[in-house]
Amino acid sequence: MANIGPASAVPAVDPSAAPPVAVDAVAVRTAPAAAPDPRLPVLRSTDSLAVASAVCGFTAIVPVVSQVAGLALGITSLVRIRRARRCGVDLRGRGWALAGIFSSGFVLLCWVAVIAAFIVVGSLFARSADTLPGLSSLGG
Repeated sequence: MANIGPASAVPAVDPSAAPPVAVDAVAVRTAPAAAPDPRLPVLRSTDSLAVASAVCGFTAIVPVVSQVAGLALGITSLVRIRRARRCGVDLRGRGWALAGIFSSGFVLLCWVAVIAAFIVVGSLFARSADTLPGLSSLGG
């Protein structure tokens, strides 16, 4: 039977063996990183105001207000993207901003045309009601 006890748990030390080599922890942490794989896509950020401008332009959640907000967000986004590119930051979203500006502007012009049409038609009906002989006696 083997001797099981505290003396058998400690391994024997060979006096002729070389001492263990210490690893410099600071050198390991500051080693230069490997170059990124050119096949992987580079993640670039898109301006969130540009996307919000396009959403406001394509969806008329609140008529007229959404389009005015879409125009303001799109113009602000274009300014932010231009300033970021001047500073060397690759900020994307110019297409989103332009889509938001154009769609918001088009829908806003459509709303203005609809409101103008209602005003014109309403004034025509008011004039025609005054000229018809039987309608003036119905009112009182």
